[in-house]
Order: sequence, then structure tokens, then C-alpha cells
Amino acid sequence: MKILIVVESHSSRAGGGPIYWAELSSRLIHRGHDVVILSGIEPGAPFASPNTIGFFSVRPDLRRRTPRTLLSRLFFSLRFNPAVRAFARKWKPDIIHTVPPIASEAALGAGKTIGAPVVASVLSHVEAQWKTLEPHPFRSAIFHLLERRAIQRPFSKIICITKHSRKVLLAEGVPPERVVYVPHAVDTEKFNPKVKPLFRDRLELGENSFVIGYAGTLTKDKGIDQLIRSLALLKHRQNLHLILAGVGEDRLYFEQLVLRLGLRNVTFLGAISHDTMPAFMSSLDLYAVPSYTETLPTTVLEALSTGTPVIASAVGGVADFLQNKIGILIQTPEEGEIAQAIDEWLERRTELKQMGNLGRRLVLENHSWQKTSIQTEEVYRQCLKEN
Repeated sequence: MKILIVVESHSSRAGGGPIYWAELSSRLIHRGHDVVILSGIEPGAPFASPNTIGFFSVRPDLRRRTPRTLLSRLFFSLRFNPAVRAFARKWKPDIIHTVPPIASEAALGAGKTIGAPVVASVLSHVEAQWKTLEPHPFRSAIFHLLERRAIQRPFSKIICITKHSRKVLLAEGVPPERVVYVPHAVDTEKFNPKVKPLFRDRLELGENSFVIGYAGTLTKDKGIDQLIRSLALLKHRQNLHLILAGVGEDRLYFEQLVLRLGLRNVTFLGAISHDTMPAFMSSLDLYAVPSYTETLPTTVLEALSTGTPVIASAVGGVADFLQNKIGILIQTPEEGEIAQAIDEWLERRTELKQMGNLGRRLVLENHSWQKTSIQTEEVYRQCLKEN
């Protein structure tokens, strides 16, 4: 089978999306399929996968919901869409796989041109809390309409990586026969409990230290400022340390916040490679995702796969996923609630370890790339059968 994956950005530093496509394409190639990824080019950032062909420069914040990026989306699409159609006419893929809302228009145009089915994976946005992300009611309504239009386009199938995403799409009026749940996945061999805690050693954090970590984009919508403030409420706790890995537009603000609060137990690592993520996760006692909106971050699966328990806000697919006693749910990413939960679990390390072991078991059973790639392949075959 010839599979064309169309995405707007495939930078290795762009978060969970590029990892999803890199892992999926690698597994499909291993299963004997021919896979090419078409992507925009983020200047200075390497692609996450070697089978990627880049077209045109793309802004790192292209997928953010701001008025400034609406024009960027338009100009990118005007160049990207005809290039994807031209490639599809020449290569003639059997199926096209994409992600809304930007790249999917190029994929649909190419699919219509050559008569190939188009599958979309919903990796984010669908659970967005619009009033939180965009407080201005008019702009919030516009972004909601744009996203809603994107998921109601004529895809052969829409793959949801959480059951919650499927519920949201059905509530938005997407026909149920077009919506398929295929669980999000992680490389369970790469992320395993036996990985050495290199970051713990590097930072000279002993066995008595309780280490909390976050890896990803450093922006306020991820609740990082609330996580930092929670440590200020726990100054009476000895050997408590927070490690933040990643870059983002609000990093300087967070660094200044740490200084204002007089905290000496917060470390900013900057960007780390995905190859070092297993060592990062294994260095933690608790992985934190205090976001205001999420689908199901790849890092949550990566943490659990190494046996590290997770504390997260009860938003989107995270809320459903962590119900099975494999993590700690906080109802709001508010500093007091975060601090209270951490303070309580500091005294329950044995239970935390058991929680991490249970999470590892659940990931092995339901969220391995071996299973997810097979299920995705079955979606392709169903689309080809119905086309």
C-alpha cells in the first residue's frame, strides 16, 4: 500500500504530533508499506522522520489560535495545497492520511484530484476550551467555527486517539460511521522502567529527593505558572524539586516568576531530544500536566510506559484516561489544588510506585505502536473497500 501523510509541520521539536507521525510511518514501513510524509519546513528544525519531504517555510506558531496566525494559515495554504496535489498526481498514493485543520485541506484537494480516500487523525483542538484559550467571545466563536468546519469536511474516516474525542465529534454532528477510535500509542521498548535516571544523576538529586517534571511547550495554557506557584506553597517540604524541559514563548516569564518567588528548587533544562526523553521520565517521581486544555499528550503515555505516575488536570481525554487509578486527577490547574495533591502524595511513595506499575501494564496492553499501527492499517483497508 502507498500511503501519503500530509501535515503542516514535522519538526522534531514541535511536540507530540510529529512523534505520532514518525512512529506511525516507521511501523507502517516495517509492515511492508511505502510511506511518504509531506510537510512544511520549520526553519532550523530537523524533521522527526527521515521519510519526509518538505515544502515551504512554516511559522512555528501556525496552529495557535490567534488573529495573527490566520493570515499565516492562508498564505501557507495557497502555496502548500497545489504542491501536495502535484506530488499526489505524480506519486499516486492509495490512501492519504492527514490532520485538521490546515494540512487537511491540501490532503482533501489531492484526494479529490486522484480519487484516493482521505483519513484524518484528530490529535488536538477538538477538546479545546474556547473561553479559556480565547477570552474574546467574537474571536472564540470564529475559531470554533473554523475548527468545526475542519472536522466536518468529507473525510473517509476520522481517527480519534481518545474516546472523549469521539464523543465530541459525534456531538458536533459528524456521522458515527466516519469516526473511529484508535488508541494513542508509545514506543514501549524505548520507554521502559529499566532506563537509567540520567537527569536525576546529572542534577545530583539523591534518592531522598522527590522530583516532579514537565516536558513540552512552555506556555501559560499548559499551567506551568500554577505548577511553579504550587512549589512556593510547599517551601516547608524538603528535597522537593521541579524539572522543566522544553522551550516556548513564556519561558522568560516563568524564569522571572521563579526568581520573584525565591525558589531554588526549579531547573529549566531547555529543549531536550526525544532520544533522551526516556531518561527524563525515569528520573521523575511524578510527571505533571496541569494544562487548561489537552487531548491526550504523548508525554503522558511516555511517563506511564517508564512506570512514572502522572498528575494532570481533568481536561479532555486526560480525564477519561487517568480514571483507572494510574494517575492523580486535579479538577482545576490552580496552584492550591496542585500543592495540596503533591503534599498528600509525598507521603505515599509506595502507592505512587504501584500506580506507575499499573500504568505501565495498561500502556503495554492497550497503547503499543504495534497494536495501533495494525488498527490504523485496518482503517485504511476499510476506506479502500468503501471507496
